[in-house]
Amino acid sequence: MRISLPILFTVAVFYHATSFANNDNHSRHDYEEEIVVSAPFQQNEANTALPINVLTGEALAREIEDALGATLKNQIGIHNTSFGPGVGQTVIRGQSGNRVQVLQNSVSNVDVSSISPDHVNGVEPALASRIEVIRGPSTLLYGNGAIGGIVNIIDDRILTSSLDQPEFLLEQSHNTVNEGNKTVAKLNATLGILNFHLDGFKRDNNDVEIDGMAIDEAALELLEEAHGEEEGEEHEEEIVNSSGYIANSDAESDGYTFGTSVSGEQGFIGFSVSALNNQYGLPGGTHGHHEEEHGDEHHEEEHEEEDEEEHEEEHGEDHEEEGQEFVRIDMEQTRYDLKGEYRFEDGFLERVQASINYTDYEHFELEIEPDGVAAVGTAFSNEGYEARFTATHSPIRQWDGVWGIQFSDTEFSALGEEAFIPKTDSSGFALFAIERLEAAGINWEFGYRYERNETDPGGNCDKRESTNSLSASMLYDLSANSNMMIAISRSERAPTLEERYSNVDASSCSAAVDPEDWVSHAATGLLEIGNPELGKEQATNIEIGFRKHSGKLTGEISVYYNQIQDYIYLEDSGEFEEQTVARYVAEDTDFFGAEGRVNFRALQNEYGELDLSLQGDFVRAEFDNSGDVPRIPPARLGVSLAWHAPAWSLNMSLTEVFDQKETALNEFKTDGFTRLEIYADYHVDLKSGELLFFAKGNNLLDETIRDHTSFLKNYAPEPGRGVRLGVRYTY
Repeated sequence: MRISLPILFTVAVFYHATSFANNDNHSRHDYEEEIVVSAPFQQNEANTALPINVLTGEALAREIEDALGATLKNQIGIHNTSFGPGVGQTVIRGQSGNRVQVLQNSVSNVDVSSISPDHVNGVEPALASRIEVIRGPSTLLYGNGAIGGIVNIIDDRILTSSLDQPEFLLEQSHNTVNEGNKTVAKLNATLGILNFHLDGFKRDNNDVEIDGMAIDEAALELLEEAHGEEEGEEHEEEIVNSSGYIANSDAESDGYTFGTSVSGEQGFIGFSVSALNNQYGLPGGTHGHHEEEHGDEHHEEEHEEEDEEEHEEEHGEDHEEEGQEFVRIDMEQTRYDLKGEYRFEDGFLERVQASINYTDYEHFELEIEPDGVAAVGTAFSNEGYEARFTATHSPIRQWDGVWGIQFSDTEFSALGEEAFIPKTDSSGFALFAIERLEAAGINWEFGYRYERNETDPGGNCDKRESTNSLSASMLYDLSANSNMMIAISRSERAPTLEERYSNVDASSCSAAVDPEDWVSHAATGLLEIGNPELGKEQATNIEIGFRKHSGKLTGEISVYYNQIQDYIYLEDSGEFEEQTVARYVAEDTDFFGAEGRVNFRALQNEYGELDLSLQGDFVRAEFDNSGDVPRIPPARLGVSLAWHAPAWSLNMSLTEVFDQKETALNEFKTDGFTRLEIYADYHVDLKSGELLFFAKGNNLLDETIRDHTSFLKNYAPEPGRGVRLGVRYTY
């Protein structure tokens, strides 16, 4: 096992600094105050053995971006995998997609983001009051899709207690890198016995500016050579490269939420409804032109009537200049939530909680012709519900615990050119229990989850299987302000729809024999072939960590090893049928890595506080028999300097992302880069409320950033130099 220099340096600095900073009780990031709602017992960061990232308050406001992955990209252990500027999914310790579960208020969001990397998550970071990330297996609480970790978007849509006075927020911002404008508004209030929540947002942006060419033509030539293709063989149309901007990267989005609740001393019950609309372009190159007729004439005609005129007006002129077809996503989602809690005064149970959500999601992939006419290529829909019920029991001989039950049911369908997965009904049922014991200065946690999943694509290909997951952890206090943790878990994951059923005929439960019947997955540029006989993944994770949670110096460091039996991935089969054929296969895989962050209070006086921070992370992933896992993030090392005064603050961060040389088959080295960001704000107290003026400079060195984790890195880099300016009023 090789540990990179940045990680060794981080470890050395952390332990050296600890030796002289144990006696001061002041900390910028207070682990002892941050209550983690995603943890089983909703304890503070200092008292949990889980590796957790929490973004709230000033830190969240500073990091907010349009996409979820971009918002979290600076957190240790977390990277962004983009599909152009409009889409950014989260990578946790090298795992993403169907292994990272995105939650909203601790309940799954029913969308299709795990099906394909070009599908945006059905959550909006701008409306979050806090974001929590658990790095590593979280299947005990959240199920099959959390074997790599969870991201929990928390907002105030259902207030859990009454307010003494209304809370109001209004924010307006502008981003120079894409001429983007965003408006966000929130209101929380109590009227009599009822609590109310209202929020809404709207944003739009033009094409994203970059330094240089959008398409890395040299990298594409290497890929063509690797597949034995002759120049121009694989493309019916030449892809037009753009200089100084990413073509078709404009986007617009809006949404709203209404929530109401009744609360009292012993609990609350509430309901909310929210709507989210997203329209964004996919940079040219991966979604190519299709000559086939569209598969669903009804949807095509219906959507053309609504959107053809609009899209022709908005996009026709630009794309006509490019002389090629572009693809845009038109997404709509409506979500209904019912949530409640009851707290008992005495007895066996302390409290019971219930969360139920129903989501109706659909999106259309619109093919925009050079003349501006929009036609529906594929229509995706996912409709379903999830229900969670938990009970926390009172201490019994130093044992306290959380027991729960979970239900889910969804109906997925895809109609059109890119319908490579059949219409499928899925359902799940789970029981879980987590118990905690404090003895001899050690906090022990033990947990178990049983889950039963069913998938039915019709025909003779339905699957029913059970998964079992268990964990044990120990948290030991080394001193009044530091502790160490050891965690061991065994998690199981059942294969997903795309892994089993891509280009599989449900009647025969096997892939079509004739390649002419295969449907291309345009986002990956592959003919993906599923395997109905895939078994479940089994992951054994061991992690050791150290945390210093108070004092002049705070921080954490952890090392982990995750051995996954029958890890499911897309393997380049070596076949070529006008496009590369990739088959879902399973192979034993090892993930190992380290991550750490340190914050040192360098100065504190009546004028303000000066903090110096250092952080880094590193992950390797190797198949037992066939080399490296594809799209694994490279090592990083970052340093930041922050000044906090009563009326203003300044934060400067510099992150060095190293070359990624550990590559998979037909994957090539990705150059490293240096990311410089500067954030500043100024507070103005008013008679009623407060004004905050803020500015953030992103990628100030104007580097060409191509994230190794991205499927689209050779076609669209990250945004170039830009400044986000804004004003926020709060009351």
